[in-house]
Amino acid sequence: MLFSRFSRFKKMLEEGTRKLPAGEKARAMYDVCMSTDVDDKGNIENFLPLMQAVGLSWPEQRADNRSALGVSLALSYRWQCPLWVSVEVPVTRSKRKWRLHIKPGNHVPLLWNQYKSVRSGGVYMEYWHGFYSAFRTNFTQPLDKSSIEAIANTEGDIVRRLWNSYASQKRNPAVVPLAEIGNFTAPLSSSTWLEQFNLQLKLRPPVLEDEDVITSDTGFLATLGALFANYTNQQLLDQLAWSFVQFCAPAVDRQLHLVRFGDPWKANVYKPIFCAFRVELTFKMLVFALDFVSHLTEEDQLIVNKGYNSLISATLAMVNSSSWMDGESRELAANKVASIQTLLWPTPRWLSNEALDALYSEYPSKEETFGDFWINAQFAMARHNRTHDFEAAHSLPKNIGPPDFEYDYVLNNIEVPIGIVDRPLYYRRGTKAMFYGGLGFQMALEIVCALDKLGIRWNKDGEKVASILSEATIQIFDAKDSCLKDEGIETVFPEIPALEIAYTAMVHAIQSDKDSLSIQGLSEEKVFFMTICYMTCRSPNTQEVLGANCNKIVRNSPVFQKTFNCPSGSKMNPAKKCYFFA
Repeated sequence: MLFSRFSRFKKMLEEGTRKLPAGEKARAMYDVCMSTDVDDKGNIENFLPLMQAVGLSWPEQRADNRSALGVSLALSYRWQCPLWVSVEVPVTRSKRKWRLHIKPGNHVPLLWNQYKSVRSGGVYMEYWHGFYSAFRTNFTQPLDKSSIEAIANTEGDIVRRLWNSYASQKRNPAVVPLAEIGNFTAPLSSSTWLEQFNLQLKLRPPVLEDEDVITSDTGFLATLGALFANYTNQQLLDQLAWSFVQFCAPAVDRQLHLVRFGDPWKANVYKPIFCAFRVELTFKMLVFALDFVSHLTEEDQLIVNKGYNSLISATLAMVNSSSWMDGESRELAANKVASIQTLLWPTPRWLSNEALDALYSEYPSKEETFGDFWINAQFAMARHNRTHDFEAAHSLPKNIGPPDFEYDYVLNNIEVPIGIVDRPLYYRRGTKAMFYGGLGFQMALEIVCALDKLGIRWNKDGEKVASILSEATIQIFDAKDSCLKDEGIETVFPEIPALEIAYTAMVHAIQSDKDSLSIQGLSEEKVFFMTICYMTCRSPNTQEVLGANCNKIVRNSPVFQKTFNCPSGSKMNPAKKCYFFA
């Protein structure tokens, strides 16, 4: 899916710019990045002032003692480079108070994958020296092999901890008063958080100790505390600087781009992704608008909206007809599902060339090299007034590495990245089965999170409760949820309830549309399961990119077994099957 999006990125920018001329800046940045005529070697001297402004230095240490926490917050909020931590501020204040959102850094998967690749390849020493050679000066003290190995071990420990928090399936979302956040992050105190929030975010009015912090997982807060307990502030600054250099310096020096990817062939293959990634991070709202106007129409909006509404309707019908929930539980569960907000389409304002021009007026429009383009854009981003428009632009879900398609337990909403509304998940001329097995099933995976073990502990208004289900209903819920424990699977969520919803919605859609399309020689049931498994199948020991397990889905579906004639008692048709709503 990642390669599918970026293989058409150039065409998307070109077609979008014809309709929104403000997109010329993004198109120009991408073109200079992809150009083979421009030499970006030796641009490190222009990169150093950026590092200085960020508050970092490498390989030498800074003379002043910055707070590693503060630099992490600034990287995310001011520089839009969430390496270790992602912090967002909603575009509107609630009850005249700020609500700060904290979660693992969006770039943690990229840092972890890069570390694993270099370490497993046995080339860490050469890799480190590749960057060191570009940054060293006559005053730089050389490091011996044991010192570099210690750096590698420290990096591995830090990034591994962050990755484990990022990928954790056992999350505990919470709303924590800032005055109490230190209870989760010792030795980082609440007063330290308050001080650094105000120093780095510079919100007006300033952040106060009675403000709320929304976190995706208190376990992540504990991870941050553990890092500061196990390492000194200077050690963390050194590693943060090393992460920043690995992640950002290849944008200004093509030789470091080669060092990062290891060989010319791989560097060339990943170059379109690398360039698109940088452009999208820099011009997030602009690329969002260009993506929309280049290939999505009113018809697409109608198809997706109708499909999503049918999934909500199917969920409500299954909740209301559930025989194991009592009346009060059904009502509260249904109210919560009906209240889910899905954020996908741009408002008319962000399809206005005038608004986009104004938002990016201070950003560069032309530079000799990609390095200069990227550096000047970073400074423009950091200088930008934190207006409502700016916050709206940079709170958009990411389309890259992996896509940010996730249910928010506290806010009861689903943010859908615009880039996901395309092949291979969505086809305008696809059959009903292609929609409900593709984008529809991905939506269903997020919808059902409102009713999983974490979801039932939050009501529709974002308030934490013991449960929205009664005590008697909870007992049955627990039995259903743990149905697969004998197979080593802790929960039926999200795949099994999502399958029940998506299939029900598909059947209803087919019955309601006598002229619905079909594929010759394939039943809609076959296409439905083929689409799901095409998107969810993965190689052994790899991460589930879209958060679903194909085998878990089909082994518990009598419809699948009937459709594909699976013998009773076979691996794909076990005697014991698990359901949720039934």
